Amino acid sequence: MPGLHVRPAGPQDADELLRLRVAVLDGAQPTDEWRTTFRDDMRERLGNDPSLLAYVVPADEHTLASCAIGIVYRGYRGPTHPSGLWGRVHTVATDPAHRRRGHARSVTTAILQALKAAGCGSIELRATEAGAPLYRSLGFGPLDGYMALRPGPQGWTQ
Repeated sequence: MPGLHVRPAGPQDADELLRLRVAVLDGAQPTDEWRTTFRDDMRERLGNDPSLLAYVVPADEHTLASCAIGIVYRGYRGPTHPSGLWGRVHTVATDPAHRRRGHARSVTTAILQALKAAGCGSIELRATEAGAPLYRSLGFGPLDGYMALRPGPQGWTQ
């Protein structure tokens, strides 16, 4: 969309990235510890850690309209990962007051370009039902068979 100002996020955006990240948690209420950890990690790493990338569209000088956060991971080299690097888009979020204006497409396009420029041989994401049409239009397709193992409330039990 013409006129959108997409820029890399910096440490000064940590509070707003947290606000937008919480907004896409689908009603889940993260703990204060989770919020503090996320915010502090963004402050520490943005602009300093080349494996953490984020792009934003400012709403004004104090708030963000939209963001996309991605991570560069290092695995092993293979046919689809000749560099051994792959990317994951962890968050795409747009403030409800700024939706339907092309912000999500703009920040997603920016994060994809940055992940490709970082050498990622493939990029993945977990799509919500609402976001899936955007991601399909950008070339993403389904990749079945993945499962996750995560610790429960008592930590790792096995």
